[in-house]
Amino acid sequence: SSGINAEYGDIIYDYELEPRTKLPRINMCTAGHAAGMAFYNRPEEVESPPWGQKKMFGCSVSPKYGGHFAFRAVFVFKNVKDPDILFLSPHDALDSEEKKIQLLQAFNGDWKNPAWRNIVQTDLPYSEEQIEYFNRAPRDRLPILKSLLDRHNEEDKKDQ
Repeated sequence: SSGINAEYGDIIYDYELEPRTKLPRINMCTAGHAAGMAFYNRPEEVESPPWGQKKMFGCSVSPKYGGHFAFRAVFVFKNVKDPDILFLSPHDALDSEEKKIQLLQAFNGDWKNPAWRNIVQTDLPYSEEQIEYFNRAPRDRLPILKSLLDRHNEEDKKDQ
């Protein structure tokens, strides 16, 4: 595991895979749902799915950020036992099955198109630069960072 093994727990990152199966070590959407941070909209929970038997993936939505966030890691505590621990039920920001269908179809159709992220209005959406950055493969992101840094440096020069 590439997670940090500590005395009190283990950090599991979103990119970690199980060696034998090559599946993710943890489903980040499920973890976010269990933590009460965002509602995990699962296709099997839609009563009348228009996609039939087509394989569909679930998608998390925050009432505050919509789809403008990502779960990158979880911390799993070791040896913590608390019978009184409270479960924070996540708020389902989508008020209808139609909205859930719209979200899941948009997310599964073209996740790079930011429309699915805007299913819930937010004052904190990703900027165009952020969307461009996230939609590129990691190996292709450096030019965007350089461009942002150059623009920032130019703005600093103007302010001086």
